[in-house]
Amino acid sequence: MSIPRKIGEYLEIASIVQAKWDYEVSMNILKKRKRLLVLLGIAAVWIIFAVITAHASDILGGKTAYAPAFYSTKIFLVSIAIGFCAGLITGCIGAGGGFIITPALMAVGVKGILAVGTDLFHIFAKAIMGSVLHGKLGNVNVKVAIAFLVGSIGGATLGGYLQKVVYAKDPILSDAFLSIIYALILGLLSWYGVSDFLKKRKQFRIPIEARPPTPAEVKLANKLQSLNIPPAIRFDEDMVPGGKKISGVILAGGGFVVGLASTLMGVGGGFITFPMFVYVFGISTFTTVGTDIFQIV
Repeated sequence: MSIPRKIGEYLEIASIVQAKWDYEVSMNILKKRKRLLVLLGIAAVWIIFAVITAHASDILGGKTAYAPAFYSTKIFLVSIAIGFCAGLITGCIGAGGGFIITPALMAVGVKGILAVGTDLFHIFAKAIMGSVLHGKLGNVNVKVAIAFLVGSIGGATLGGYLQKVVYAKDPILSDAFLSIIYALILGLLSWYGVSDFLKKRKQFRIPIEARPPTPAEVKLANKLQSLNIPPAIRFDEDMVPGGKKISGVILAGGGFVVGLASTLMGVGGGFITFPMFVYVFGISTFTTVGTDIFQIV
């Protein structure tokens, strides 16, 4: 079988699996009246908050709209197409969110600061459904999520303030600011991905007994977990006897970085949080997925 055909089959399988997971999450909520009421209640709280603060002080944007915030047939249809493509790519390779939606909305004429906010709201809506399912599976560590959330609130506040200052100075400068950040971050990640691929390719040429026993990412996680900075938070008790522990201060610091990136770029989730939890904090992938989705809510 040719390589392109194999790749096509893998992408098809990934799309089917992702679609089944999304369907199960949705039906898990819709079939339970109590869960549906909880979902509607949470959504109502945020809608009421948005209405109340729509004309609040300038720290929240004031009365100046970030155009084009109006409805038009073009924006409506293009948004559907962007959502479809983003969902397709997410199902195939697991990438999505601000990595695709924010730049795509900017490309069709939506202001960067509005694209970021729109994407964050769509991430929040998906996180509500995902957190219910992962909570049922036991993949959510509430203490880790709270510590991470404390830092992310500070980072999100700073990022929102920077966005507001840049936009108030010049809306065009705001779009340029976002574009430059995306170019730098994605360029850095691309360089890291290529270098990591080349490094691992060389390792396969080395005999197994001569390979380093512990990857650099695991060494970093072990070093951070060995720091005795209170408060210590335990996790992965069901995978490791006694569980692992890491300082809540370190988790809050990571949350600050993610919160800052979220309000600047509309990203988070698998783009930044997942590799940070797994490679920097040393948290298992199962706990990472559930806890990350829960802390978004």
